[in-house]
Amino acid sequence: MRRTRFALLFAPLLSLPALADESCHVTAVDSGSSLICRSSEGHDLSVALRGIEIPTAVAETARRRLDELVGAHSVTLRQPLPQPSGQLTAAVWATPPDCPSCGHTLDVSRALLSVGLARWKPDAAQGEEERAQYSFEEQEARARKIGLWNTNL
Repeated sequence: MRRTRFALLFAPLLSLPALADESCHVTAVDSGSSLICRSSEGHDLSVALRGIEIPTAVAETARRRLDELVGAHSVTLRQPLPQPSGQLTAAVWATPPDCPSCGHTLDVSRALLSVGLARWKPDAAQGEEERAQYSFEEQEARARKIGLWNTNL
């Protein structure tokens, strides 16, 4: 009986195609949470950063910071999911500015959360570990009262 319930509950998930990571080159930063990048096939992809939202109070600062992190650089889109709007939602990983030989080891959303330029927005595509990391980064920024958590804004 338990196996039957398990199979019925998770069968739809097992039929989903595996999502492949994709590398692309950032050509524009639209906002603090979205960018345009060119795929290796030459297609322009509109990408929203998964798991965060940018409040209006820090929108321009977040956009500038995102541009510093990924502007005109290659990035890896992890678990890109197409949205009805045609935009992709993905975890975006980049090379840290202070470590050019490190490869794509910086989770850009976490970087924005860690300096108080974003709020964590739980996403169904996030695994348990990623959710814990994003929640932690937001809590730390709140505790340090930086970015949008700075009461002097």
